[in-house]
Amino acid sequence: MVRIICGMFACVMTVYGTGGAAEGQYLFYFQDEGDTTLYYSASGSVEDAIVRSGKTLNDNDSYTVENTSRDVYTVTIDRADSCYLEADGERDVISFRPGETTVSEILDAQGIRLGEYDQVSHGLSELVEDGETIRVSRVTYDTYVAEEVIDWTYDYEPTRYLPDGSVKIFQRGRDGSKTVEYRRMYVDGELVEEEAVSEVVTKAVTNGRAQLGDADAPIEYLVQPEWLTFDENGLPEQAVDVISGLGTAYTSEQGAYGATGRHLSVGYVAVDPSVIPYGTKLYIKTQDGSWDYGYAIAADTGSAMLSGRILVDQYMNSADTCMEYGVRKVDVYVLEDLDAHSEID
Repeated sequence: MVRIICGMFACVMTVYGTGGAAEGQYLFYFQDEGDTTLYYSASGSVEDAIVRSGKTLNDNDSYTVENTSRDVYTVTIDRADSCYLEADGERDVISFRPGETTVSEILDAQGIRLGEYDQVSHGLSELVEDGETIRVSRVTYDTYVAEEVIDWTYDYEPTRYLPDGSVKIFQRGRDGSKTVEYRRMYVDGELVEEEAVSEVVTKAVTNGRAQLGDADAPIEYLVQPEWLTFDENGLPEQAVDVISGLGTAYTSEQGAYGATGRHLSVGYVAVDPSVIPYGTKLYIKTQDGSWDYGYAIAADTGSAMLSGRILVDQYMNSADTCMEYGVRKVDVYVLEDLDAHSEID
């Protein structure tokens, strides 16, 4: 055994020794990430042996030394982990001590300063792992103001008094305008997002008015109460009285008010309040069944009603519809106002 070991040492001195077998006094075992090499040196200096053996220690590499016998040393090299750092158009390889180096420490060591909006691919307090890539994205913003047109469109009112799908235009609209402030986001100099952050209407848009033929459209646009039900003849079961007389139709400019201060729309009708008090809920049908105005509320008046010549004047959406309706004999059903009742009642 002694002869075998001596023979091995002699071979190592021939291959690695710097001064020949006679000068070599110290044996170094280098263990470097699983690879083991031997080196003879006349000097007992570990640092000198590392340099002369051709070993290269990078930043954050470390080593430990074990003196296994008087002239024999085991040197274990711990190589640092490395990661990639991408920032400001550069991609660098950065070494670091594994298990103890944070992303923030990597950035600080490389002189990377973060702006208010800059983004980092990892949390600053995260520990860096071997082989991963840390990306720093430079984020900037700017704003600009634009004057824009608000396009008008038609407000369509469905009506059963036009053929299905046909349109009748009453009034064209007018475009509006607005001032819009936009904010743009750039990542590494490239525009990636643009959004409106504020707008001020400088001229209001006015939509046009039109009717759209729809056979299933309701006659009136008031929401019919859930309690209103009908018998087999189509008459309201909540009727407490019926008044018969002449019915007419009228219209007005959009936004007009009736005598009770309500905006006029289909479903509000004019009456003589001494006969039918304002706010009374009604259901109106022609006596010949030609036209059911439907659910309505007494909300307006007029001279024809006050004189007793007309029982009810029914609001319509257009003058043409009023002309079509003309004058007809109607039955006005006065409804029990169940919405006004409490649970106790």
